[in-house]
Amino acid sequence: MRYRYAFIVLFLIISAPSFAWAQLAPKKADILLYNGKVVTVDGKFSIAEAVAVRGNKILAVGKGDELLRTNADDSTLKVDLKGKTVIPGVIETHSHFHSYARNHYRNSIPKLPEYAIDWARVKTKNDALAQIAAIMKENKFAPGEFVFFVSRALMGSEGAGDNRRSSKDRGAVDIFYEQLNMKDLDTVTPNNPIAITIGSGLRMFNGVAMINTQTWNLLNNKYGDFFMKYGRYWKDSSGNPNGIIEPPISLLIEHEMLPRSKAADLAPILKKELEEWSAMGVTAISSRIGSQDAEALVMLDRKNELKVRIPYGMSDFFAIPNPDGFFVRLGNLVNLGSSKVWINSQTPIIVDGQEARTATDQKRLNIYEPDDKWFPHGQLYLDPEYRGARGNYYKEWFLALGRSGGRLANMHTAGDRAVRQMVEIMEDVDKVYPIKDKEWALDHCIMVDPNIFERAAKVGVFFSCAAGFINRSADVEYIYGENVANNMVVPVKSMLNKGLKVVYQTDAHRYLWDDLELMITRNVNGKVWGPNERIDKVTALKMITSWAADYIDRDKELGTLEPGKWADVVVLDRDYLNIPDEDVSEVQALMTIFDGEIVHLHPQFSQEYNLKPPGAIIATFKDLFARR
Repeated sequence: MRYRYAFIVLFLIISAPSFAWAQLAPKKADILLYNGKVVTVDGKFSIAEAVAVRGNKILAVGKGDELLRTNADDSTLKVDLKGKTVIPGVIETHSHFHSYARNHYRNSIPKLPEYAIDWARVKTKNDALAQIAAIMKENKFAPGEFVFFVSRALMGSEGAGDNRRSSKDRGAVDIFYEQLNMKDLDTVTPNNPIAITIGSGLRMFNGVAMINTQTWNLLNNKYGDFFMKYGRYWKDSSGNPNGIIEPPISLLIEHEMLPRSKAADLAPILKKELEEWSAMGVTAISSRIGSQDAEALVMLDRKNELKVRIPYGMSDFFAIPNPDGFFVRLGNLVNLGSSKVWINSQTPIIVDGQEARTATDQKRLNIYEPDDKWFPHGQLYLDPEYRGARGNYYKEWFLALGRSGGRLANMHTAGDRAVRQMVEIMEDVDKVYPIKDKEWALDHCIMVDPNIFERAAKVGVFFSCAAGFINRSADVEYIYGENVANNMVVPVKSMLNKGLKVVYQTDAHRYLWDDLELMITRNVNGKVWGPNERIDKVTALKMITSWAADYIDRDKELGTLEPGKWADVVVLDRDYLNIPDEDVSEVQALMTIFDGEIVHLHPQFSQEYNLKPPGAIIATFKDLFARR
């Protein structure tokens, strides 16, 4: 299997012990921000006037005149904030920055060999086959060469056309699921293994793909026992495989066959993408990434060009045969890395689908998307017998992870049935290998049944919730009814009331402060959804700072402004704690300090203070967003 171990060696190199900070630190502060409103977010939620930074750590927090007298000299950069608010660096706990970078800056990297089928042009299965045949003929692939097809305009939920609430426009979806099969694909791809994903990107994340006989044989020949025991594949009316596959076997294709970018090509676009996050005040992003992105981030780190911390969920070690033995040999990798990029968890990527494939116990009242027909209760890989599988690989993998002492996080968990079954699995794992102190996490909170809160709290589940899904509440009401829309969609306040740990995520590339306002007000186009789930600004701030630091297992180093912690600091353009809730979306970061270094400045702030530090990006978020 094409797993990469080189990045582990790189991590060990960059994680080598360094000289003690105190031995090299100058006697006075390098940067002193004073005459401000410093919201420390410490245990007492203290408000100070000034914060001093020395090296890559916070030297002192307190009164301005005192810090000016005791912690500054002629070499100190002194910034009179004139009452502006200072907060700890923002920590985003789930966002796919690496995918956004590929989309936003794809013209900056060598084109990967992926070939698009335009399903908007498909009226019969022969239309799809004709497109495939034309691509095969035009590119003259060598016999045996793997060919990967992505889909355009197949599913509304996959970003190319919105087919929601439509029962008459199934069209191409019917063709994909019911008419096209692997034998048909064989007629136009006789000499090459191929796969067609329903998604629009170079990944198998979405969990559904169609393969031809050559790909089936390659996987079966190499992983026969695993393939037959755990493989989730669809069958035709005669009981034979029709070519549609789901995890874990679809992920074997991602590990084995999908083309990958080189780390040297990815590093520059990741750097550009992360500059946009710095402009929002983000100093850490947790995400699920593969080894090629990890290598690119390590490359940036070693060159001192990584200006956002990346604690990540490692996805390369899912869909491996005999996970128990593998983890025993590999050991626990959690926290391996440097102070800027490290392994925060291990993850199977996804346990259920999304949109119509969200796994739920709720009864649907209306049709939502064209693929409702094939997933009446969603798409859930945790079911012990699903689509031909004779074993529950997911549960075995979670047990192996628990035995190794590892941590689960950074995993797509969409529906209430998926959450319930994950809590049940965690309970089973905890009986054998205690995991409560590991803070295993479930991400998204798209639909969570309040009846599971107390059980989740007992096993120590950490929830990372995406405010953006509140925007879909009207759709949820249409499909499942008013009660579900108001009580199960991102139910943050109820979770907190039951003692659960909850943090914030975007799970998208949107303006973070827009999303945070949505979490606070839950106002979508003038209607408040789940009014009892609204939170105050103090709670929201904790979710993106001190509590989020706990999610990434760096609460002793990050998340609050206290002496000795890493110097990730943000200056805001307004008094966050006292502005109206409806104005949170207007917040802008004026200065972002990362690891003691000024990495971003708003142009007006830069001009006002005549600040142009070497290497700092001086631009607004909108400026950086527009350069794509």
